Amino acid sequence: MIQAFWMILGIAPLLSSAFADSPASISHHSGIRTAQTLLAAGDYAQAFDRYHAAAVNDHHPLAQFSLAQFYQNGWGRAVDRAMACNWYEQAAQNGIPAAQHMTGLCYEAGMHRPADPAAAAAWFYKAAQAGHLSSYCHLGNLMMTGNGAAKDPNKALELCHSAALQGSVPAHIWMGKFYLYGDSSVHNPQHAYKWFLAAAQKQSGEAFYHLGMMLDRGVMDSHDAAQSRLLFEQAAALKFIPAYFKAGTRFFAAEPDAETQRLSADNLAKAYLWISAAIEQSDDAEEVAAAGTIRQQILAVMPSTWLVELDRKVARHIQESN
Repeated sequence: MIQAFWMILGIAPLLSSAFADSPASISHHSGIRTAQTLLAAGDYAQAFDRYHAAAVNDHHPLAQFSLAQFYQNGWGRAVDRAMACNWYEQAAQNGIPAAQHMTGLCYEAGMHRPADPAAAAAWFYKAAQAGHLSSYCHLGNLMMTGNGAAKDPNKALELCHSAALQGSVPAHIWMGKFYLYGDSSVHNPQHAYKWFLAAAQKQSGEAFYHLGMMLDRGVMDSHDAAQSRLLFEQAAALKFIPAYFKAGTRFFAAEPDAETQRLSADNLAKAYLWISAAIEQSDDAEEVAAAGTIRQQILAVMPSTWLVELDRKVARHIQESN
């Protein structure tokens, strides 16, 4: 999934864990150590130059991986997804499991070359062999659909299950999605609910979102608008962007106050907050347009004196997300 692909990764933890299973010690390069210090200090220009020199002159895998991060996250330069994928692939060819996984995502999404599910499957397989847990489920996803790999829904579940048993929260979510949205031969909403609930207990915004969708659509043989609204709100609070629009629309559609027959102040304020966040953060043009229309409807009934404080809260939430 493209959105998951471009989620910003932590600098120091990622650059250390990405190479934990690499075949050689990669941290004893003086230029790399200097680059890491510069990056931690926020000196993107000099850090980039040091990494670039090590990547080009020494074909250093950490430098190649780090350059991919610069282009992926826009550290000191414009985001360039194709260039990020080019550097991920070079690091992948040098045996870096995290880079192999990212290269699989690049081929799956067609970021730097035409989309090639078979190539994506091959890179996910390499990364999985090296113990990269997320690759188990991404490879499983291709096997679930038969896109780039032989279709085998049960094998897909088996692969992802092994990662989930090792505590991978993304694997918990994949298991839920496989059981809920995967091949009809493995469809099991009860199992899906169990896996989403396990991930939600570990504060996964995406898990809360899927639980909200299940209640919203009556998948579990019951429709609970109030509970699904709270689940979407929790997902939004945890900064899962697709939940913003859902939370905003559900709060705006909440039951009116019994006495005034108007939306409660709390629900109206929350509707404005999450709809505004959707306008700012969503990549879906149709969703942004719909959110804009709803925002105008909210403004028509909301006291104008609320705007300054609510806009401040929206800005603070978005700033904390970046």
